Amino acid sequence: DRLLISGTDSLGDFVLALAFVETMKRRYPKCSIEVFASLYASPILENNPNVDRIVRVQNDMLRKDNLYKKDLLHKIKRGNYKAVVVLFPERRISQLFHKADIPIRIGTAGRFHSLFFNVHLLHSRKSNKKHESAYNLEFLSFFKDGPTVMKPKVYLLEKELNNARRILSEAKVNFPFVVLHPGSGGSAECWPMHQFIELYGALNQAGVNVVISGSEDEGEACDKIAKAKGISLKKITGRTDLRTLAAVLSLSNVVVSNSTGPLHLAASLGTQVVGLYPSKKIMSPRRWGPLGDSDIVMLPQAEECRCPDKRCTCMETISIEAVFKAITSLHLQVQVR
Repeated sequence: DRLLISGTDSLGDFVLALAFVETMKRRYPKCSIEVFASLYASPILENNPNVDRIVRVQNDMLRKDNLYKKDLLHKIKRGNYKAVVVLFPERRISQLFHKADIPIRIGTAGRFHSLFFNVHLLHSRKSNKKHESAYNLEFLSFFKDGPTVMKPKVYLLEKELNNARRILSEAKVNFPFVVLHPGSGGSAECWPMHQFIELYGALNQAGVNVVISGSEDEGEACDKIAKAKGISLKKITGRTDLRTLAAVLSLSNVVVSNSTGPLHLAASLGTQVVGLYPSKKIMSPRRWGPLGDSDIVMLPQAEECRCPDKRCTCMETISIEAVFKAITSLHLQVQVR
């Protein structure tokens, strides 16, 4: 009667867990589906008709504050959950589920903290043979058959869309427009920021409305590069929370981003994306690619990156001309439709 799904990892990973969450609600509509999520990523669950309750977790507090950990344990016990599915097996949280004595604790095998689970899924994600969303859906093997949702979806409110329109209007961004999101939060190798700025200039000269999104720090870094190149930027950096950013991405024709959370967020909202990925197996688009209908993934010229870990230059070989061509082709498709 009460099922807990735990996915307390980063934004992109969590977006790719949404199909599993929605599938469980479709198969068990009378069951209360509750989700453990990180404080940062949890807003994407708001207004989702398939989620009955969100339990927000501050991962940094969990690591350093024993009182916070004790309070979280009490919260789990009060939930009286019959089962928990641990999509992201964080050690401390997995231990709390064990201490709370949830009767059915489903998680992956092969890790030290797998001992906290009493039902184990035998698969290894390290091989990167499947998409991350497909790995999550493998947990369905423990449940009854039924409809399966294959793509993630985020549900926005009209007031959030109106707020996004206001911010875009204040930034003097006209419709239709393209979003460039140059940051990655350190989750993947990045296409150099100066190439994003040069791409911005090329799109602007071609008459394409374009805006930069990201954090305030990323906005300042973009400004420095743009000033040196004599390019005037329209940007909304530092002006959006996660829900408002999602609304902006949903209103755009195309989003261009490194392999990071906002890329998957845009795809979950039905926006076409151009994803810039490194030639590294651990970051392969086979596992981490966008799940849109006609998105474009771009890779460096080298089939496999052999750069030192702290100085990858492969991403620089993705040409501005190639990204420009990909954007304009998608941009035109949306306008025609």
